[in-house]
Amino acid sequence: MSVIAACVLIEQVARVLLSDFVSFTYNTGAAFSILSSSPGIILICSGVSCAVLICVCLFAPGNKINFLTRLGLSIMAGGALSNFLERFFLGHVIDWIPSPIFFAINFNLADVEISLGALIAFLAIMSKTEEPEGQKEAATLFPRSN
Repeated sequence: MSVIAACVLIEQVARVLLSDFVSFTYNTGAAFSILSSSPGIILICSGVSCAVLICVCLFAPGNKINFLTRLGLSIMAGGALSNFLERFFLGHVIDWIPSPIFFAINFNLADVEISLGALIAFLAIMSKTEEPEGQKEAATLFPRSN
């Protein structure tokens, strides 16, 4: 839970500290302003996503999710929660980091946290080399004959 809270705090503090040096854009939609005319749908979907991520981070048994996967999901949850809180209290997300590739697109630190968390969780899941328990049992019950 502390990783989630730290991600929310980092986004909000960084935006305040850098407010004199950056320009803000306000995004009522999702990525690339998708569904900007339906902010209620975005708010509901982001709230449900935050709740699911936080529940998985807090309540999944330690033997089901390894540390790096849990860390990645926690970073994702922190970024998603930060964006959700801005949507809930302000009605929009404040983007303030200009994209170096796409000149008309801005994003915020919460978006970076979501992407970084997803990358960490993905790499942690993909690097897991042990067999799932169901496959171990099947191999024991039905040994291969040569």
